[in-house]
Amino acid sequence: MNTDRRAILSLVATGRITAAEAERLLAAWNDSREMVWILALGLAFACLAQLHLRELLSMLMHLFNAQVPALAEAIRHGLSPIADLLGGLL
Repeated sequence: MNTDRRAILSLVATGRITAAEAERLLAAWNDSREMVWILALGLAFACLAQLHLRELLSMLMHLFNAQVPALAEAIRHGLSPIADLLGGLL
C-alpha cells in the first residue's frame, strides 16, 4: 500500500475525515493516475503519428542491422567460458 493511501486511511482512523470523504479522495486519486496514463499514451501516439512510415521502417531496419550482429557476438563472447567447459560447443 502506498503512502498516499495510508495517509488517507490514517485521516479516517484519527477521525479528521469521514469514510465517505476518504472514498471520494481515493476515487479522485485513482482517476488522476488514470488520466496521467491516458495523456502519456496520447502523447506517444501523437509523436508516432508525426513519423512517416517509410522513415520509421528505415530507422528500425538500420537499428536491426546494426545491433543484431553486435548482440549475437556479445552473447557468444559471454557464453564462451561455459562452452569451453562443455567441450567448445560455440
